[in-house]
Amino acid sequence: MTHFEIKFSSWLHCFYFLWLLRRVYSRPAMQTSVLQTTAKTTVKQHLSFLNPMFLGRVAMSTLFDSPAPTGWNSSSSNHHHKVKPSQFVIDEDGLKWRLCAGAAVFNSRNEVLVAERIGKPGSWQAPQGGVDANSNFQHSQTLETVTDAAIRELFEEVGLKNDSQVLLEQIDDNVGPIRCRYSTKGTGSWLEKEGFAGQELNWVVFRCADAMLERNPSLVCQLKGMNGEAPEFSAVKWESLDWVVENVWKNKVRPYQVLRDAIRPIMTQWDERCRAIDFSGQWARDSSRSIGVVEGLVSRGIADEKAIEKAIEPYIQFWKRATTDDREWVVTTYEANGVKPKRELHYPLGHFEEAYEGKSTLFGGNDGGVVSRHCFYLAESDSDDKIAHVTFSETPRGEELAARYMKNGELILRRTFWHSWGSNKVESTEVFTRC
Repeated sequence: MTHFEIKFSSWLHCFYFLWLLRRVYSRPAMQTSVLQTTAKTTVKQHLSFLNPMFLGRVAMSTLFDSPAPTGWNSSSSNHHHKVKPSQFVIDEDGLKWRLCAGAAVFNSRNEVLVAERIGKPGSWQAPQGGVDANSNFQHSQTLETVTDAAIRELFEEVGLKNDSQVLLEQIDDNVGPIRCRYSTKGTGSWLEKEGFAGQELNWVVFRCADAMLERNPSLVCQLKGMNGEAPEFSAVKWESLDWVVENVWKNKVRPYQVLRDAIRPIMTQWDERCRAIDFSGQWARDSSRSIGVVEGLVSRGIADEKAIEKAIEPYIQFWKRATTDDREWVVTTYEANGVKPKRELHYPLGHFEEAYEGKSTLFGGNDGGVVSRHCFYLAESDSDDKIAHVTFSETPRGEELAARYMKNGELILRRTFWHSWGSNKVESTEVFTRC
């Protein structure tokens, strides 16, 4: 091999190891250190023979002698998990606290959504994570906010989207930020090794806006890790905050105690909002403004001509509050003539069963039967007061979700039907005006 071929071969080895190092050490700071060392040595040796093993020694030295770079999890787990650089705060004592956002999602019963950590049976917590320190969040020049971070973490860790399955809770101005600092001193975690005293967890409160999430979060949440993030949880469920405080990791107890204390007026506010909805009075469907009613009836097995006839005939109901609970309703439905009562039904909160006689357009059958039903309230972005009364029904023909809410002084009924013989859903919207 000629002298030129030897030098050319050495340079090829050099570039190969540089490429390999860039693959292994992806952080810019570490890339800069390695490349600067290599560049200085290359210039020094210039036209002399370059030992291909040199770069290997640089890699081994950097790997075993250098401290863990900022933003990496250097805990004693079986695998290294890269953690993005986060914003932090420094207190009056000079201690540095990692700035974190926690997503507290509540259902209609004021239970919070918690998830079980992968590989740690019995370790339950709410989704949370650091507030990103990068300045190009969502391609802008502004730093990520706590609310932005909570929305992102909620999607990345359990697959829930704000303004879809959940909505940001409406909180009065007199309820200040819900935050708590907790120490990780003595845990041997990567936080401690990075010089953090612990984390400052800032809670962002959401309300469930999805009926399936309300009934069974495991059917809606996606735990595979979104946005390219590694999965963190293996299961999800609704639990009371009292239960969470008793069962959460001891170092995180304090943030959940703070959340429990701060959330009480928000829970009371939710119940008051449920009571404030006013469906009372007599309502008539405006068939000319209703959408998808024919298709909804056909999906229940009703013939086309009969469905058209049913969709345009008068549909009148009278609503009044129940005497047992003013969040519950008693509804009287009238015959097509609008005079003779057809049935009266109490809609209690929670599960109940409705027995019906004879033929039913919605439930199916000609000889009556029993329908399993469940009533609750959900956050609703289309409503004037951002809340809806929901009834979920399991019928012989399939499952139906009926959400009712007020908009511009009118009662909106949005139905979603999943027929028993297929997976496709059919949606309809009916508009009712007071009469």
